Amino acid sequence: MASTQLIPPALRAAPVVTLALLVGWAVLDVSAIGDGRWAAALIAILGIGAAAVILSVVLRWQGIRPIGLIAIGTAYVGAHAFVLGVQLVPALVFLSVLISQAELRILAERFAPLFETGLRPEERSRMRGALGRAVLRLIIAAVLSVVVPILAADLAVAGIVPATTIPTAIALAGALVAVVALLALMPALSRRAA
Repeated sequence: MASTQLIPPALRAAPVVTLALLVGWAVLDVSAIGDGRWAAALIAILGIGAAAVILSVVLRWQGIRPIGLIAIGTAYVGAHAFVLGVQLVPALVFLSVLISQAELRILAERFAPLFETGLRPEERSRMRGALGRAVLRLIIAAVLSVVVPILAADLAVAGIVPATTIPTAIALAGALVAVVALLALMPALSRRAA
């Protein structure tokens, strides 16, 4: 019973923690910029993004939340693309965590109210299983979003897969779409099999 009482606060805290992680990470990277004009511009974009996300929660303006996340991502990508230089693995991890933040918020909005209501033990067990499967899909997607591009780049550099052909690019994009579609369809497939 104690673990069930911890689920709603943990669900509600997860998007806030990941947002704080993202903003902190972006601020650290932007603060490493020596040129004051670039740093000031990117901090302003980062501030606008954080303010938009905070206002979307406080004032319940759902429409400006994506603008805030895009601004936070833009500040990070802008800092690395124009000043600091691109580092592939940290950039992939940052973008993966940014996407995961949005998904965690959706999970929190869907599941936290359900766990706060009075459910029978079997309903609570089904909800816990559904939440576990959703979190597992999120973790798999986040890991694949980092590992697949690195693996594709390694294969291209090694010469196993020709990196400059259009069919190769289409095949890699198709494989990524297939993995994402499979992850999205897993709940329906598991229900059909049961």
